[in-house]
Amino acid sequence: MGAKKDRWSGKERRHSTRIDAQIALQLSGSQEALPAESVTTESINVGAEGVYCQLNHFVAPLTKLQLTMVLPLKNRKGQLKNEIVKTNAVVVRCQPAGADAGGYRIACFFTDLDSSAKAVLDEYVEQHKTID
Repeated sequence: MGAKKDRWSGKERRHSTRIDAQIALQLSGSQEALPAESVTTESINVGAEGVYCQLNHFVAPLTKLQLTMVLPLKNRKGQLKNEIVKTNAVVVRCQPAGADAGGYRIACFFTDLDSSAKAVLDEYVEQHKTID
């Protein structure tokens, strides 16, 4: 197994599967939280409980954000369709990304993911997880 991409060494508390995935994200929040009305980035990993991504600036833990994700899902015929998931989230961790990468990596916990959005996320994870 290769080296981990991040340096987090805390206790694992996730209850759902998380996969490495680079999906389009748009984050928005208060002026104090973000340098612009919205910030576009991509995820490092994602699961039904939250998302991990990188930003160019610090975002304080417990900051509330609105998050929009674009998830490419395959239908029964194998065709890709982009599903849009919108939810609120709270930043649970923000740490420097390291000298090579620059910026910060933030972990966001989804606070009000409805059942249809959770189903889309679960399907995305199922379609993209790798078997070790």
